Amino acid sequence: MGAWRLWRHKQEEEICPQEQAPSADHAAEMAVRLASADETLTFDVRLLVEAKSPHASSQSTLLDIAGEGVVRRAERISRQYTVTDAIRLRGALTTALHSWCVVPGTGVLSRGRCTSIDVDAEIVASVAARELAEKRSFAASWQDERRVQQAEQVRSRLLDPLRATAWWFVENQDKPERLEEVALAFDKARAILAPTAASDSPGQLIDNIVATSDPAAKCNLLRFLVRFCRDYQREELALLEQWLRHSEGGVEYDR
Repeated sequence: MGAWRLWRHKQEEEICPQEQAPSADHAAEMAVRLASADETLTFDVRLLVEAKSPHASSQSTLLDIAGEGVVRRAERISRQYTVTDAIRLRGALTTALHSWCVVPGTGVLSRGRCTSIDVDAEIVASVAARELAEKRSFAASWQDERRVQQAEQVRSRLLDPLRATAWWFVENQDKPERLEEVALAFDKARAILAPTAASDSPGQLIDNIVATSDPAAKCNLLRFLVRFCRDYQREELALLEQWLRHSEGGVEYDR
């Protein structure tokens, strides 16, 4: 199917060499509605369509065939533009439709010219406002991302006094007398800002064991914990044993 479409488009875009370009047998203006890049929004376009055929055909038939060929070509162009780009689209259509092309399967030559494009002013204003909002949102998002990156760079430097001091000295090579002072300041900052490594508590370890996704491993681990709590016969372990027995809806783990 994809190969057929490519072949059809190639046929539609078969350009008649300029030295062989005929004069039009018939020409007429037609009004069409072309899709935009926004899909649900359209352009109201007027096209001057010209037709030529080596075969005898009525004027209306020739213009219908030529018009269909021109509109197909025009819509492939219009889908690349939003309704805020109507002026650019007019030039693009006139350029793309200027050459004679064979309408596939008919032998009819067609070409066209865009004479006007109309878009509702309120729609244009709404789309322009949306595009502006998207640009501002992108810019704000980029700035936020940039700030996060800068904050991470500063954090990594503060946690590495030697590198932080080196960065400072690169920008302040005329102040070597302050180097020791700055190095001590960065060293002090690291002592305050460095995160403390939190060790896992017994409760956290048990939570991690119980949360395992492997049912068989979970069952074996719970049985071991129940036996461990029972064998040591301590009051706090007895409470833990009771909780473990009921953690899976009363399933026994004595076996």
